[in-house]
Amino acid sequence: MNITLFITDNCLSCLRVENQIRKLLRNWKEINMLVEDIKKVNSNGIIIAPAVFVNDELYSYGDLVKRNF
Repeated sequence: MNITLFITDNCLSCLRVENQIRKLLRNWKEINMLVEDIKKVNSNGIIIAPAVFVNDELYSYGDLVKRNF
């Protein structure tokens, strides 16, 4: 599985999401994570950061929120 995180400069939400994903993936060696700057790659029209893609499909925009149900 591949996860791509699109970020932008000076984005606190981007930093939070990157840290959250890295923590989640510590024990999942079969999942690859790539972090890309929206401005430096062809981001397929993505204008909101952070944006998380799983296997090249959009999973979420913005902060990942932990919810307790």
